[in-house]
Amino acid sequence: MKCGSMSAALLIAAAVLTAGPAGAQNLISQEGWEGFAMRDADNKLDRCVLYNRTVQALTASPYQMLGITRDPAGRIGLLIFYDPRMLTRGETTVRLKLDQRAPISVAGTALSDFHVNVAALEPATLAALRDAKAIEATVEGHAIRFELNNVGAVLDRLDACVKIYGPRS
Repeated sequence: MKCGSMSAALLIAAAVLTAGPAGAQNLISQEGWEGFAMRDADNKLDRCVLYNRTVQALTASPYQMLGITRDPAGRIGLLIFYDPRMLTRGETTVRLKLDQRAPISVAGTALSDFHVNVAALEPATLAALRDAKAIEATVEGHAIRFELNNVGAVLDRLDACVKIYGPRS
């Protein structure tokens, strides 16, 4: 495993492990999706994320998975995990295909050699995602496909997570 892959995998594992007893309350789940309310260095909510697998499976292998995120400002994004050494770090274009809809291109950032962050989806894409049964993402010519179930409930759970763990008014 390359250093970048290892460090990204360690970051994910660290998020899980530092969730320990105090952070266990930050564990969230929704119908087979599991994730966390993630905090920044100042202990403020950074975002809530649900992955299309269990936390146990996530810590065993951070590859070939999908995360859906929501930040305190309400932006919904994606974390797309490929196999190691598939991507080049930096700004990139992500081609998304939801079900049989025409593909769209969105801005992303390859955070490591195996995962890319799409910080925010446009409202039309988000509406299509809510009811989608499958998503295919292509970055740098590498395609990955995920079957989806009840994304509407996942999005609702992320909204609730931000309300629970986010800033108090």
